[in-house]
Amino acid sequence: MANPSITVGTSERTYDSTARDALVNPYGARYATIADADAIDQVVKEAFGASAPKSSAARDIKRANTTYIVATKGRGDNGSFEHSDGEVSGGWSSKFRSIFSSSIGNSELEQSASKIVGLVGIWTAVDQAHIVVIATRPSERGKGVGELLLIATISEAVKTGATNATLEVRKSNLVARSLYRKYGFADVGVRHKYYHDNREDAIIMSTPSFSNLDYRRSLKSRCLAYIASRGETELQFDLIPRLTLSD
Repeated sequence: MANPSITVGTSERTYDSTARDALVNPYGARYATIADADAIDQVVKEAFGASAPKSSAARDIKRANTTYIVATKGRGDNGSFEHSDGEVSGGWSSKFRSIFSSSIGNSELEQSASKIVGLVGIWTAVDQAHIVVIATRPSERGKGVGELLLIATISEAVKTGATNATLEVRKSNLVARSLYRKYGFADVGVRHKYYHDNREDAIIMSTPSFSNLDYRRSLKSRCLAYIASRGETELQFDLIPRLTLSD
């Protein structure tokens, strides 16, 4: 399903090392836990209203081939981002730093559930990662949350060894479709009368193969542009080294 045509584009903003430390993204992304289930369902209802998918996060999180990642607002009290091995490093790769570390206890995760502002559900089938739901609280739209969730999705897909990522989106949702194209998704098909509330068509979109070197360069450029625009960002794990090409 992957489309070989790559139209991701280049970084819109040049990285300024003097301004780097002044920028801190208030939004981060981490793996969801069962403690997040009610908050996830609430965000979905707020985002979609009557057309919200009739599913339960508490059930879906337990499925072996489904991963939920949540976007949260706020950062740790110590103001630092740690990798899962506890090491804090410098350079571009450390700008996306994992908060899903062994130092985070259950009580802290439960508290952070109240800060959830968005989510993405990813279903892995064979070697493909499929977005089953992606949502942002209406009050937090236009602040880079959706883009962060998309980066988190691609991070997870690359990590799990998926060859590419796919999704369905309403034909009328031009804002979302534009964001997806920004990260290399292209229209590859249509599911006619797919949405139950108004029988609207769904556009099937797919990324190129993650093994495509040009696409990997484009993804890296996009991720770095996001950091330059939004600041240091907490992500479930560091994506940049996985996109870095060996000499």
